[in-house]
Amino acid sequence: MPVEIRLKQVREAKEISQNELARRIKMSPQNIQKLEQGRAKGVQLDTLDMLCDALDCEIQDILVRIKK
Repeated sequence: MPVEIRLKQVREAKEISQNELARRIKMSPQNIQKLEQGRAKGVQLDTLDMLCDALDCEIQDILVRIKK
């Protein structure tokens, strides 16, 4: 089952730039880009937690399971 990463949609809805998000969670903007473009091989649970804190959202807002 594929999982879709909706980080970009959530980030843009909160009007936060990639650079600002990266700064808030102490991650490189390049890694934010990789996550948003679906090029990351995985994402750590603590990273998801930091993203949710920075974006004031829940994990299910960022990760969505796509049924086949």
